[in-house]
Amino acid sequence: MTSAGDYVAMCKALLDNVRWSDASPVGSPAGSPFDADQLAAAVRAQQAQLPASYRTAYAAPLLAALPDLVAQLRQQVERSLVHGAASADALAEVRSIADTLVGAVRDRGEAAYQAPLTRFQAVVSNLYRSFLAREQRVRLPQPLAELLPPLVTFAPGPERGPFTLPVDRVRQYIGASVGVVSLPGTYAAHPLVWAGLAHETGGHDVIHADPGLIEQLAAGVARLDALPPALRPVWATWIDEAASDVYGVLNIGPAFAISLTALFAAIGAARAPSAAPLGAVRTTLNVRGAQMVDAHPVDLLRLHVALGAVDALVGLSPARRGAWLDLLGGVAEAAAGGATTIDARDITTGAVVQRLPLPVMASAARAVGAYIATAELDALGGSSIQDIETWDDADDEAAAGIAAAAPAGPIVALGDDAQLLAGTTLALLRAPSAYAAITAQLAAALDDSFARDPIFGTAAPGSALALSSQGRALARTPGPPRFPLALE
Repeated sequence: MTSAGDYVAMCKALLDNVRWSDASPVGSPAGSPFDADQLAAAVRAQQAQLPASYRTAYAAPLLAALPDLVAQLRQQVERSLVHGAASADALAEVRSIADTLVGAVRDRGEAAYQAPLTRFQAVVSNLYRSFLAREQRVRLPQPLAELLPPLVTFAPGPERGPFTLPVDRVRQYIGASVGVVSLPGTYAAHPLVWAGLAHETGGHDVIHADPGLIEQLAAGVARLDALPPALRPVWATWIDEAASDVYGVLNIGPAFAISLTALFAAIGAARAPSAAPLGAVRTTLNVRGAQMVDAHPVDLLRLHVALGAVDALVGLSPARRGAWLDLLGGVAEAAAGGATTIDARDITTGAVVQRLPLPVMASAARAVGAYIATAELDALGGSSIQDIETWDDADDEAAAGIAAAAPAGPIVALGDDAQLLAGTTLALLRAPSAYAAITAQLAAALDDSFARDPIFGTAAPGSALALSSQGRALARTPGPPRFPLALE
């Protein structure tokens, strides 16, 4: 097994090879965000490139909803301005929504994205189906809110990192029951940083396709005995993001945690080169007026959530699990960058509201990760998430074989997309100087995966899955916690 020193070298490879701050090769769709006619023209021009099921389930409702969507986005800008948002920020937010919804169709015709988009779509389809395919859920009686895998798009700028518009949000905007996953266009040529997609499509989209799941997880964390009472509402507020990270571990395995942490570290180093040692990630908890302002857990704590989930993997042998925990523990130490506290900092004044001991916060994060991975939930018919999908010895063995082969290749058909992403992450960890060669091998393997995809591939039927009209939007956790916390 490799070491934490290899993790830092991996971060350096990502920093050197990905131009994190560059604009994408393709800009916003014409007319974004307020010209419904131009946006509709962009959709009509490319909708024929979608499978028939998506033309019916996504393109048609998008075209019908565009006039109302534009009106919604104008109103959203006005509300943001009333609440004190800067005009540029308010406009950027709604443009991102329009870019994402329309780009999911428009990007199909962009020459610059021709190969990367199919690879991206293959990964998203594969990860999504691993949790929601009918054969994975034969014991679960609950209807799904979404059955078609999400569409994908590349965002015009780097400022909004990987994210998803899950099915409930898309339904609110345009009435369609299909999610959309977005990556900055500058990531398009770098599939080695795509393992974080297991958080987006193997996490958010899957979670929001199971009605009631997120509420039950939040309620369980809010009464979890392993957490100090003061931290329970904190993790209940963070539950959507934390659960999505656990889904990432269950789909791509422990390598997901290394990839996601290295991604954070490389982006942070690109934006502030001298702020922290290479490999370190954010340890600040942002608050405003004593309230949390970010639905994402602190970056370092996300690694500890993953550690808790890895420790709870039922299909991984003790020896493999122990080796991974040792490696991830070393990565966590490097990622802390010498920090001993998680600092709740007011983003308005810059003042530290409270210094929370890192051992306490890390232990809580691991408890949350283990709970999410093992809890038996009514939303899943009394099953746990691992009863649907988990990372086991067979997956780990496949990833190890891919890692060994990746620098020289080929790795085509040596595993599914999750195993390919895990194996190439391990290969990069062991041989950061082979970044270009590993990238080329992964790209070729994902081209093959797309060609064989049952929904999007060249031999796929036009309509591969039936849609479900059932399901409901899922609410955020009410009552955010206030700082300072009464940890005692």
